Amino acid sequence: METIYQKFKGHKVKFVFNDKALSYEYSDSEDSIAFEAQYDEIDVENVIRSTSKNAIWKFIASPFIFLALFAVGKASLNVDSIEKLLAGLVVTLIWVLLAVGCWIKYKRSEVTFTMFDSVRGRLIVVHDGQEDKIINLLKKSVSNYQSMLSYLTSNAVH
Repeated sequence: METIYQKFKGHKVKFVFNDKALSYEYSDSEDSIAFEAQYDEIDVENVIRSTSKNAIWKFIASPFIFLALFAVGKASLNVDSIEKLLAGLVVTLIWVLLAVGCWIKYKRSEVTFTMFDSVRGRLIVVHDGQEDKIINLLKKSVSNYQSMLSYLTSNAVH
């Protein structure tokens, strides 16, 4: 029996690998689920990969880009002196920096998942550095359980 915990950007996952079944718990800011699935109920062949991003930061960055374009246009049209041009460029730089900050926040909010379907529900593995270990252990457990079942059924027939 092996227990693995994941906690990454608001996603908490607990895997308990038993001999015959996997105990699974998942929670995030919106939802939580817990169930136990037999290894023969888990589909490890059809893997689903997904990426989640906090898109609000992308939309917040958009007005700053338009404000920067507007500031450049205004600065270039109202050039009476070098001071006015520099002031316009400073305002443009501020809007660009705000847009870049929002864009970086958007890119850093990215979370990648690998999902496996089971009869009881979907198993979500968060990519936090432990994903390869969990996926390999899950595939190995499913394979071992299926081998054990096929061995038992072949011996029961004879």
